[in-house]
Amino acid sequence: MRTLALALWIMSLVVALGTVGSAANKFDKNFVIHYSFDKGKGDEVKDISGESNHGELMNGAKREKKGKFGSGIRFGNENSYIETVIDVPEFNFTMALWIKTSEDNVGIYSVLDGAAGAGGHDRHFFLSGGKISFRTWKGPGWPTNKNVADGKWHHIALVVQDKKGQTAYVDGDKVGTHAYDHSDFDWQKRVWVGFSNDAAVDYFEGVIDEVAYLDVPLTKKEIGALMKPLAVEAGDKLVAVWSNIKTDY
Repeated sequence: MRTLALALWIMSLVVALGTVGSAANKFDKNFVIHYSFDKGKGDEVKDISGESNHGELMNGAKREKKGKFGSGIRFGNENSYIETVIDVPEFNFTMALWIKTSEDNVGIYSVLDGAAGAGGHDRHFFLSGGKISFRTWKGPGWPTNKNVADGKWHHIALVVQDKKGQTAYVDGDKVGTHAYDHSDFDWQKRVWVGFSNDAAVDYFEGVIDEVAYLDVPLTKKEIGALMKPLAVEAGDKLVAVWSNIKTDY
């Protein structure tokens, strides 16, 4: 009986993991960059998307074990940020990351021409009075009513889709929209995490984890899958669970 119960439990686990994994498979080939911060050495930020768009920790940005999932990056020392030299899509894209901060007016995420936005900047995530705000040029900056500067982890995502505009999500829930449906800033040369020219304080202070830029507009359901590392690591998780089961039994 014990063996039968174990077998049934394992089958249910396989189904659950497979369901989550299949949701991710709809977009797992669409990552332009994907940083878990669990890999990489020194100042290198390892891109786990398979595209080799690795980033670099700058000005004192540092790894710490207390990320949302595994390691994260701590910002707030000497105008710290992550730089990735890359040209990213202006149409039909998704930007997302986890943040933890108590600061009300800091930059979070942006796409730039030169360093610190010299020559142009766009696709901004920033906090204004604690509320998550965005700007995709030539559209204006726009705030939501969602305050995320509470010292807790929050998942922030912006989906930009042709003819549908912008849709913002916090913790998987839709929190705002804007009609402008693309970016006209097409001479970008880099992405900075932990920075936005549109914030009252350009540089982020706090911890960031699980940064992604995708060349596809995700659905609400897919945003939910993106929030869970299990969605892209289901196979590894199952191996780990099975290993523990064999040890226990």
